[in-house]
Amino acid sequence: MGALTAAGRPIRRWPLWAWALAAYVLAWTLLPALLAPSLQLDVVEGIAWGQAWQWGYYKHPPLPAWLLFAAFQLLGRFGPYLLGQLAVLLTLFYVHRLARALLGPERAALAALLLYAVYYYTWPTLEFNHNVAQLPAWAALAWHAHQLMFGAPERARRHWLWLGVWAGLGLLAKYSTAVLLLCLAAGLLWHEPRALRRPGPWLALTVAGLILAPHALWLVQHGGLPFEYFAARADGGPHRDHASGLEFLLMQLLAHVPLLVIALACGLLPWRWRWQQVEPAQRRWLLGVALAPALLVAAGGSLLGARLHPMWGTPMWNLSAVLLLAGFAPEWLARKRVALGRALALWLAAITLAMLWYLGWSWQGRAQPARMDWPAQALGDQAQRQWQQLASCPLRVVAGSIWEAGLVAEGVRPMAAVLVDVNPVYSPSITPERLRREGALLVWHVGDYDGAPAAPVLDQAPPGSWRVSQGEWSIAWPRHVGGEPLHIAWRAYVPPACQRP
Repeated sequence: MGALTAAGRPIRRWPLWAWALAAYVLAWTLLPALLAPSLQLDVVEGIAWGQAWQWGYYKHPPLPAWLLFAAFQLLGRFGPYLLGQLAVLLTLFYVHRLARALLGPERAALAALLLYAVYYYTWPTLEFNHNVAQLPAWAALAWHAHQLMFGAPERARRHWLWLGVWAGLGLLAKYSTAVLLLCLAAGLLWHEPRALRRPGPWLALTVAGLILAPHALWLVQHGGLPFEYFAARADGGPHRDHASGLEFLLMQLLAHVPLLVIALACGLLPWRWRWQQVEPAQRRWLLGVALAPALLVAAGGSLLGARLHPMWGTPMWNLSAVLLLAGFAPEWLARKRVALGRALALWLAAITLAMLWYLGWSWQGRAQPARMDWPAQALGDQAQRQWQQLASCPLRVVAGSIWEAGLVAEGVRPMAAVLVDVNPVYSPSITPERLRREGALLVWHVGDYDGAPAAPVLDQAPPGSWRVSQGEWSIAWPRHVGGEPLHIAWRAYVPPACQRP
């Protein structure tokens, strides 16, 4: 007999796959934080933005930055890595629910877990950013949209409500969520042309609008800065690349290579694929949601000659494994379950070992230190000591590029704000009045500028605004022992109320 609780009920034990998944999540949370001296660029940038708690930032909407800053404050360097894993787990939760509705319980767990064989659900999660933050929103939107079209009518209001919530959150993560919303809306209207005559869509629109309203107001007040950034990122230059869509789709296919290899190795051959137990209307819906966003982006990019970045495809493939398994009968897949599980475990073990080597030992083969080799904590400690020698007030503002200033600010306790590129337009919470009250420490990597970075907001202040001191730090690399140290120049602007005698 199995073990019983004190009440006489059987103890529910975790299956082997659940233990393996927990070990994987733990490894990808703990090992990067323990092995890499610094966080990744997007993470440093997001934490620096989130410290200001604004309703928007000059590149993106605010939700990922808020999450990063909160996680960093609560868990330190472990927080951002945990966020990446939680985003994937929440995605898998919704994909599993959708797969149960589409494929039945026999194939649902496998359809969710096989997402780990798509590149975007492994390595990129080390750098929690706006792409990764969209993953659960896209999965949740697909689930609720499916239930509205094919689920129980008596639960429609609840799904409309949640559709609005996830639409708002998805757009607060990144505007590209609008691509999925457009596809879902088209599918809904195709399925039910009179849908807009019912209150449900307007309920969802109202909820999403309430969530987005503060950010929309921020956009108006700040001249739509994120759209300027997007236009610059997508600009193909004077020679438009009308093949960018094909290149984008090719990169998305490459991201699926591990999944395709596992499928082929386990006998899931393309000529055996046939729709299994999925009714025609749901087949069309699944194909549309699984493929239409990427095809739409690719077509738009090619027509406009825009530059498409492969990582923009990150949230578009939540249903890849669902679509794969929809072509094989549950009874036949049951015989392949062990082989698929072993192949997936082998892939996850391999990429975990690759991550371990990359973060822990790959520096030995690099001629120059990478960003993750930077001495983040040593920079913060040095800045704090330097400021305390010059000022009686805490260091509250660090100015400079997002990389150097962000690393310094995150190493200071309490964390300082970042004046990005010494430009108040990019950091509107740091006003000239605040600078004259609190001062600032300007930092930059020696050699990146001809002298020092331009800092008009600091250098053109009224006479007597602060005492200016400057110097240079020489900090040893934590890994590249014996090499040239890191040289960081600094300039301190200390207001009169904080000056030491």
